[in-house]
Amino acid sequence: MINDLTTYEKPLYVLILGQFLNKFGAFVFPFFSLFLQERSFDKIEISLVLASLSAGGLVAPLVAGYLSDAIGRRNTLVVSLVSSALSLIVLYFCQSLMWLVVWSTIHGFAAFLFGPPANALLTDLVPEEKRVTAFALFRLALNLGFAAGPTVAGLLFVKSPFLIFIGDAVTTFIFALLAFMWLPHGLRTIKGRVSSFDVILRSWNEAFWDVLKHGPILQYFVTIFLVAICFQQVFNVLSIASTYNGLTPAQYGLVMAFNGLLIVVIELPLCQWLQRLDYKRVITFGFACIGIGAASFFFAKIMTGYFIAMSLFTLREIIAFPIVMAYMSKLTPELYRGRYFGFKGMMWGLAGIFSSAGIWFHGRIGDSWWIWAGALALLGSGLMLLTFKDRRKTESLEGAKARLKI
Repeated sequence: MINDLTTYEKPLYVLILGQFLNKFGAFVFPFFSLFLQERSFDKIEISLVLASLSAGGLVAPLVAGYLSDAIGRRNTLVVSLVSSALSLIVLYFCQSLMWLVVWSTIHGFAAFLFGPPANALLTDLVPEEKRVTAFALFRLALNLGFAAGPTVAGLLFVKSPFLIFIGDAVTTFIFALLAFMWLPHGLRTIKGRVSSFDVILRSWNEAFWDVLKHGPILQYFVTIFLVAICFQQVFNVLSIASTYNGLTPAQYGLVMAFNGLLIVVIELPLCQWLQRLDYKRVITFGFACIGIGAASFFFAKIMTGYFIAMSLFTLREIIAFPIVMAYMSKLTPELYRGRYFGFKGMMWGLAGIFSSAGIWFHGRIGDSWWIWAGALALLGSGLMLLTFKDRRKTESLEGAKARLKI
C-alpha cells in the first residue's frame, strides 16, 4: 500500500490537502439545524431552509459538470470554493426566513459546484486500477478534517456561532488558493465558444442520451438517490435529535468527530482488501448496512448509545463509499466525465430536498423516523441486486470528438 502512495501525481496530494483543510473547517453544517433552532425557527422553517440548500444543489452539479468539461476542473473548483465562502458569511447575517431561504439556495448552488470537478479531476489523474485507494485517500483527508472539525466547532459554537461561520469561510478560501496555484485544468472535452447556447445545448443533449442508454449508470443514480436521503439524516436530524435526548452541542460534536476518526483509522487498509472483490456486491452490502446503521439511532438515548449507533453507521459507510466512487468513475466515459459526475451530484441535491423533510418527520414521530430512513437505504441496496444492460454503442474518445467536431 505504501508503494502505491508514492506513484500518484503530485496534484492529487494538493487536492487531498485542500480537502482536509476544507473539511476541518466545515464547522457550520453539522450545527446548522441547531443554529437555526436557537434563533427560534420551528421545525417546518428549518426544513424549508435545508430544502433551499439542496434546491441550489439540484442545479449546481449540472452547471459544474458542463463547466468541468468546458473550462477545466481547476477553474470550476475555484469558482465553487470562493463563492461558497462568501455566501456562507452572508448566510450568518440573514435574520428573516425569506433571506435565509434565498441565501441558502445561493450557498447550496455554490457548494454543490465542487463535487463534479473534484471527482472528475481525481479520475483524470489516477489510472483505473488505483482509483479505489485514491478515493479512499480523498475520503481520508475529508474525515481527518471531519474528525477534528466538529470538536473544535462545538467549542466555538458555545462561545459564538459567528466563529464557526468565519472559520468555515477562511479554510474554504485557503483551499481555493491552493487549487488556483497548484492544480491542473484536467481534461477539457468541450471545444468552441463554450458560452454559446448552441454548444451548451448540444453537449448536454449528447451526454443526456448517453446516460439514458447506459443501464448500469441509471441503476447507480437511482440507488444513490435513495441511500443519500437516508445518509443525510445523520447531518440534518441528528443534532436536534441528540440535544432533545439531553446531549450538549459539545457532546454532539464529539459524536460527529467519532465518525471521522473511525474512518481515518479503518477505511484505507480495509479498502486494500475490498477492492479485490466484486464492486457491485460490496456496494450492495455496504448500502444495506448504512440503512441498518441509520436505523440504530432509534435506540440511542444517551451518550454511549449515540457512540454505538455512530460506530455501526460509520463501519457500513466505510465499506460502501470508496468502492462506490471507484465504480462510478469506471462507468463514466471520458468524453462526458464531468457531465456524468454532474448528473450524480444532481441525485444528491434531489435527495437533499427530500431529506430536509426529515426534520419535520422527526418532529412528528420522534426517533421512529430513523427506522423509516434506514428502510430507504435498504431499498436502494435491493435495487443494486438487479442487472441492467448498457445499450450504448462502443466508441473511442477520438471517434466521438470527430463525430461531434470538437
